[in-house]
Amino acid sequence: MIITAQDLYNYSKCAHRVYLDAHGNFSERAKVSAFVRLLWEMGLQTEREYIRALGDGDYDNLQALRTLKLMTAGAELIFQGVIRAGHWLGRPDLLIKRTDARSHLGDHYYEPIEIKAGRGWEERDGKRTGFKAHYAFQILFYRKILQQLQGHLPSVGHVINVDMEMEEFEASAFESAFEQALAEVERLVAGAETSEPVLGSVCHLCHWYPRCRRWVEGTGDPSGLYFVGKQKFDLKRVGLSNIREIAVMDIGQYLRPPNKIPRMGEKALVRMKTRAQVKLAGRPQIRAGYAFPENRREIYFDIEDDPTRDLTYLFGLVTRDATGRGDFRYFIARTPQQEEEVVREFWEFVRATDDAVFYVYSAKERATLKRLMQRYQLDQAVYDRYLEYEYDLYSDLVVKYSDWPTYSYGIKQIASFVGFKWRDPDPSGANSIVWYNEYLNDGSAQLLARILDYNEDDCRAMMAVKDHFALHSLTSTAVPVAG
Repeated sequence: MIITAQDLYNYSKCAHRVYLDAHGNFSERAKVSAFVRLLWEMGLQTEREYIRALGDGDYDNLQALRTLKLMTAGAELIFQGVIRAGHWLGRPDLLIKRTDARSHLGDHYYEPIEIKAGRGWEERDGKRTGFKAHYAFQILFYRKILQQLQGHLPSVGHVINVDMEMEEFEASAFESAFEQALAEVERLVAGAETSEPVLGSVCHLCHWYPRCRRWVEGTGDPSGLYFVGKQKFDLKRVGLSNIREIAVMDIGQYLRPPNKIPRMGEKALVRMKTRAQVKLAGRPQIRAGYAFPENRREIYFDIEDDPTRDLTYLFGLVTRDATGRGDFRYFIARTPQQEEEVVREFWEFVRATDDAVFYVYSAKERATLKRLMQRYQLDQAVYDRYLEYEYDLYSDLVVKYSDWPTYSYGIKQIASFVGFKWRDPDPSGANSIVWYNEYLNDGSAQLLARILDYNEDDCRAMMAVKDHFALHSLTSTAVPVAG
């Protein structure tokens, strides 16, 4: 039985993946997605760029050397060395020699450092909100192995982020959660605990997704309902083991002990019961009460960005006027260096826009625009103007006034229900990132067209959803939908 840092990383996302990676039928695994392969590649590129910045051209050879011998000899830097203590096996990106304390090795010891294609510290409104647990867990795992090998560790951990900055965190802040996670990972890998799938919006990136979705759909698992997720375990503890039981539950029974469900009041239970009934019926339910802004122009707006580069590369818009005609317009950074130029062009577009509503399908657009405004010190008044014009179809319409027979209320699922079809055979934001990175490598006009077509279709999918709700509000009976 081997435990690796990847197991800890995966556990922070999904405990069931840890179990399946150890015991699942590999014939049920899907092909690793192009986006996940890109993340692997980007991580390796980041590591190599950092090593080159250190001026050490011999890092490839370091991989072939025996790590413990190098540590004993006091090598200054070990790139992707292998460290092992019993059944714990690690391969930190870097082992850096420190000389401020003694260890079993002598007058030095080693600190493990991971090189990430992202940032460790998360921020909101310019303030740090927390360090990513899945980053911290990897470092603490390597530290645990090194503790046995060298007998000394510093009190802080470090990662190198996408900007090649060294980020520091207090290891003690994660010790308790890490030890609990490691203990459960041990049980999962040993087969002493099995866990269950929990269907969520990011599951489609996992190679076990088809297998887990079949299980959820086949068993009627509660996580097949929107917004249930890991709370399904609380539901099962009080006897609500599947969607059919939720659809007929006596809500009052679950509002007080001994069957009180944590963090769920009467309103949440009513909504969950309705979603279960909608799921079983296989048809959406739309409620009255919504209204749309009465503007001369409708602008359906969608951003494409690449978190591996911290880059926003495309602003796409479909503008529909009173005639009903919808024209596609875009602002694209053909290289990462053009981001600021493109952002400023979009800023001027918003400044010149009047009597319009910007339809979006998440809070992503406003959050991205705010971050870009701060990065390039753009006019706050333009951003405020945009906020005044924005209408979020996801939170202000779909979630608030409807229920759908699917575990996700993402634009792909909802637009497909109302009959919209994407031109691309495999449309997704993750794939757009892959296409863009390929475009940067070869400048293919075909790839650029694929990116733009996908973005335009996302905009037109929003238009289809908005039109479906608008039509429904004009009729006394439900509008038939596909699906």
